[in-house]
Amino acid sequence: MAILTDDCDINDASMYMLHGGNGDYYICLKQSEDKHRGNKFQSIGVRFAMSGGCISKYPEVARKIWELYRAMEEAGLNNPDDKL
Repeated sequence: MAILTDDCDINDASMYMLHGGNGDYYICLKQSEDKHRGNKFQSIGVRFAMSGGCISKYPEVARKIWELYRAMEEAGLNNPDDKL
């Protein structure tokens, strides 16, 4: 499953993470139709390149991204298909 929003009365959104084969991490957001605003399904992914790239300037942030991925993986929250 993925982490679900606490604003489920407004829209059905979830977050999960992926670990790419090259070592990069992705935070992914999925949202079903937002009936209040009329938006249709949306999906967005943010890539964190762990070797070089922007994140190399912020090693503590890179470590926390890795820790978040690990915690979500241990909790079984990195499967986007279980919800939405």
